Amino acid sequence: MSTLVIAKKDFKDAIRARTLQLLVAFFVGFTTLVFHYHRSRLGEEPTFTTLFDGIIGMLGVVVPVLGMMVGYKAIVGERESGSLKLLLALPHSRRDVMLGKFLGRSAIVVVTMAVGFVLIGIQTILFTDLFSLTKFLFAAGEITLFGIMFVAIAMAFSTAMRSSMTASIGALGLTILFSFLWDFLYGLFAQFVDPIQIDPETGWGSPDPGPNWLFLLKRLNPRQAFYEPSPYEISEPIPFYLDPWFGWVIVVAWLVVPLGLAYLRFRNSDLT
Repeated sequence: MSTLVIAKKDFKDAIRARTLQLLVAFFVGFTTLVFHYHRSRLGEEPTFTTLFDGIIGMLGVVVPVLGMMVGYKAIVGERESGSLKLLLALPHSRRDVMLGKFLGRSAIVVVTMAVGFVLIGIQTILFTDLFSLTKFLFAAGEITLFGIMFVAIAMAFSTAMRSSMTASIGALGLTILFSFLWDFLYGLFAQFVDPIQIDPETGWGSPDPGPNWLFLLKRLNPRQAFYEPSPYEISEPIPFYLDPWFGWVIVVAWLVVPLGLAYLRFRNSDLT
């Protein structure tokens, strides 16, 4: 019960501080612009997949930043203000505080994503004939999971650090890594491990697939957890870590491991 009490308080505080309203307004405006931009670029044979691949690609950069902004001050902000001691003086354990804060901040992300995607769905129905409820719900759920994973990562920094500045730098650094640098570094590493052989006669690179474990490195990025390489990129037999279900293992790991490590540190840390 303590966990839910803290989660509800955190969510209500976000409403009172207009944090939720500002996030919703920004996300609605951004998604509307992104939707109409990609709708205008549809080819002669548009499909729901081609429309939403572009939308999800752009949201995949913005949503982690939103998750980081929502989560990075969850614990360290209470520590700096002194209210964390007061909170723990009540019948709440440190585990209750961490889980409650995580649930409250995740609810903020879920509501923000829900409002934005409902409007995207309405616009898809009004301006196109491409709407697919199943694919729409999957896309909305996938991008919402991204946001929640980055809340967990940001909260790990918030719990482990003693100042909002260091927590924000750490969370923002990982967000930049996963959103902008991961694919670049992965490409460099893949080229080092399995250099492309250029045929001097044709000028084309070798079509031989590289080692399968390289694609596991790509999937370890929370934004790429559900990435599935095409058949010509991998060699038989297909390892279990490239099966679609393994994406859920990666998602759970990104939710549990950061929060678990942060809790172990928070459980024995001095609150001063």
